[in-house]
Amino acid sequence: MLAGAVVRVVGQPVRAAAALVRAAADLDVIPLAGAAPGARLVARAARALTGDRRPRPQAPAPVAPRTPFNGPISAGRRLAFGSVSLKDVKSVARAHGLSVNDVVMALCTSALRSWLSERDALPGGQLVAAVPVAVRTAGAREVVGNQISAMIAPLPTHEPDAAVRLRAVGAAMRAAKRRFAVAPARWLDELCAMLPAPVTSLATPALFRLASVAAPPINLIISNVPGPQFPLYLCGGRVLSYYPMSVLTDLTGGVSITCFSYDGMLDFGVVACPERMADVWSLAGHLRAALDELLEGLSADAYHDG
Repeated sequence: MLAGAVVRVVGQPVRAAAALVRAAADLDVIPLAGAAPGARLVARAARALTGDRRPRPQAPAPVAPRTPFNGPISAGRRLAFGSVSLKDVKSVARAHGLSVNDVVMALCTSALRSWLSERDALPGGQLVAAVPVAVRTAGAREVVGNQISAMIAPLPTHEPDAAVRLRAVGAAMRAAKRRFAVAPARWLDELCAMLPAPVTSLATPALFRLASVAAPPINLIISNVPGPQFPLYLCGGRVLSYYPMSVLTDLTGGVSITCFSYDGMLDFGVVACPERMADVWSLAGHLRAALDELLEGLSADAYHDG
């Protein structure tokens, strides 16, 4: 064990340099850094250095605006939860040629817009969300721990029209998926690999808090997990709903929205830091209202089409 530790310590600078080059290859999609002058040129040079010649679709490099729910968070948490009909969500998705996940992202966009507008805090630009994606391969089934990455997607909260907002979300998600399909972003793992684990564990909290004060890279995390469309049972009792709850960090903002589809319903859970969002239930109410607004649009279209 001691010999192995010595080898790892000696090899750390080499591994850190390699991780830096690999992370630089994704510099053009790293939040905040991707908007810096010359980011795309550096990314192309890093990919050429590693021999990666795959063409990548041009991806947006959004900059997260300031919102009331971004900044250092406390240890307190507020929770809200609810459900909407998965059938209704799929109806909206089919009518607009989108996926269920696109509609979920649009609902979250509309809910955040309403919440911010009520507080006269709606920024002029788009919010920026991180969408977790599993990257575990078939050959890594025995590897312990999560293997996830994230797509960075702009949320057009500045758009007042619900239908236009829905289409804009769909376009943004398609662009993010195309980029992710060509080269799944692993820059977060690479950045973490630049320092030894003990140093990372000590430095990460301070760096996260500093970033939340100076310039948050994203506004929040939105996660949508597909679940079983049949009832589950626990000790003979039927599971009626499955309300997911996620975590918060200084870096990712003081609110997180997670959705889980189960047995014909879309169950959602909202977690917030009370110092950043005290009335978390109002955001949950806006999620339901956002779906109602899109359904009303479908009814109006059907009426006009005869």
